[in-house]
Amino acid sequence: MPENFDRDSWASWYAQEHLKTDPGIKKIFYLPTNADEREIRFVEINTLTGDRTEDSLEPIDFGIDTGTENAHRLFVLDVTPAQWQQIQSENLSLPNGWSLDDLIAFPNDQFETLPQ
Repeated sequence: MPENFDRDSWASWYAQEHLKTDPGIKKIFYLPTNADEREIRFVEINTLTGDRTEDSLEPIDFGIDTGTENAHRLFVLDVTPAQWQQIQSENLSLPNGWSLDDLIAFPNDQFETLPQ
């Protein structure tokens, strides 16, 4: 775990921890574009997530180290592989203000065949 808050370092650390602890996650995309400097946004492609075709996609907000100098927010949006393909083809929208521009991929090395 990084000592001081550096968004990219923390994002890398969180991604590695999520990939180790959740067997359903096949790939994590870190979306830094348009995010606040103390905000980390992840789209996690998760085969154990239910397909929510009728609902809009809403991330879970994890407030981390609230009230400290390392306070930040981690937003995690779990999607199915099919939903990820719809997002890429712009048939399914990301939450307002989220962008795929300059995304950083953290793959689960066991599942390299998953579509980009």
